[in-house]
Amino acid sequence: MKRMIRGLAPVFALAATGAAVLAGAPAANAAPAHAAALEVKSATWGQLHVGDCEQDNGTIVLRSDGTGDWSATTLTFQTHSGDVWHSSFDFKTTAGTKLFSAGTFDSPVMNDGNPPPRYFWSKHFTYDAALFSAVDIFKTIQHSSC
Repeated sequence: MKRMIRGLAPVFALAATGAAVLAGAPAANAAPAHAAALEVKSATWGQLHVGDCEQDNGTIVLRSDGTGDWSATTLTFQTHSGDVWHSSFDFKTTAGTKLFSAGTFDSPVMNDGNPPPRYFWSKHFTYDAALFSAVDIFKTIQHSSC
């Protein structure tokens, strides 16, 4: 028969918490962090063509902390001198009012081939986080040239 002596349970709990902290592990009864949940909005463009260049699966991501990322795979069909895909973005409200712009983001220098090599690239950016809730991500306009 096990017996618990009153008054020792809190001592054992405190000792376990202290041991966990010293070991770098979270304590079982530690208070939860009250960090705000990070919200994310994203949109993807399928395949776009500008001149002899192509962009596949271009994806723009906005986070409620004021950070964003752009990524795409691009290629060129007819150049040996090096093409560069350029993208910039206008972010708008549901009503179509422009809130802010991001970019111009440039791809690596691309050359053709048979088949053309595919160039995956990404760019990180920041913006005013106070605008996050007003952005209608599906009204985002991508401006591209190559």
